[in-house]
Amino acid sequence: MSSPQSVVDEQSKPVDLKSETIAVFGAGAFGQALSAAVLQSGHRPTIFAPTSGNLASAQMNPALAGAKFFAMDSGNGGYWSGASVGEGGKVMHPEWPALVVMAVPAQALRSAAQWLKDQAPAGAHFAVVVASKGVEQGTLDLPHEVISAVLGVGADVAAISGPSFAIEIVRGMPTSVVCASRNAAFVRRCALLLHRPNFRIYGSKDITGVEVGGALKNVVAMAAGAADGLGLGHNGRAAVITRGLGEITQVGCALGADPITFLGLSGLGDLVLTCTGELSRNRTFGVRLASGEPPEAIMKSLGEVVEGYSTALSAFELSRKLGTNTPIIDAVHGVLYEGVPVAVAFEQLARREQKQEFEWLKN
Repeated sequence: MSSPQSVVDEQSKPVDLKSETIAVFGAGAFGQALSAAVLQSGHRPTIFAPTSGNLASAQMNPALAGAKFFAMDSGNGGYWSGASVGEGGKVMHPEWPALVVMAVPAQALRSAAQWLKDQAPAGAHFAVVVASKGVEQGTLDLPHEVISAVLGVGADVAAISGPSFAIEIVRGMPTSVVCASRNAAFVRRCALLLHRPNFRIYGSKDITGVEVGGALKNVVAMAAGAADGLGLGHNGRAAVITRGLGEITQVGCALGADPITFLGLSGLGDLVLTCTGELSRNRTFGVRLASGEPPEAIMKSLGEVVEGYSTALSAFELSRKLGTNTPIIDAVHGVLYEGVPVAVAFEQLARREQKQEFEWLKN
């Protein structure tokens, strides 16, 4: 077992932590990045993926040396509750994790949570931090609502979001994110487990706002990328970012979020990064849309999940349900799901009726 870690809290008081077992669901880029952060914090991650094929790149990642790996389709019917055989024939029982990090695609979150529930030993307490960014199709549930629906209201649930490209986390570059939960003590617990100088975690009680910002910025980033692809200039991109932030805030407030949240890391911070960063898959998707490539072809060639694609559908439906005014989200939905040409979508945006900038606040 590694030596205790010293973590500084908000009052700059050192706290000693023992090494903990942390389960990370998701072996994609962000799951690997968070697993690397877990290792760098002195804890012991086990990375779970649907199949052994999904684990391949994670197992070859030198930043994850020391992590354990498990394919959920391996046939082990009781990972935690059943016995397994270790070195020398010794029977080993896996340790129930101090924390579960969900970094699976948003549309796969419910099935991952159900697998966790089915595997849990009797009386296990669920402590889950969700890094998935999206809105579930059909139910229009946010990630924390999906987790609570599956694991029960007794589970501790937090969301983590913010401007955080996976490759930069793995490289140890400075990154700041926000962790939100209605349970302030659980936010503190997550921060103690994961916080370090180059992976700073700020706390929040507004889990709805944090998740809305993390989800909808991917849709706006597609629009920003498309604006760049059409050559609409820096002014055009800045307009998309700013007006997009207004749409995100409207949706969030309609769901009960604090508007101040959208000025922070999971709102403005994540939006600016995803709309302008060359590493952004959602921005890249938008750039390629503007060149006339079909959405399905772009998805296939990227070979990675682009959350904005599925979120554009659920965000459009959520906005209709809430009665919010979201022309940029609507335009992205039109391009992806109704066959509207990108140039036509921007022409329609430009010709909308003139309004006061914050007219939506009247409602």
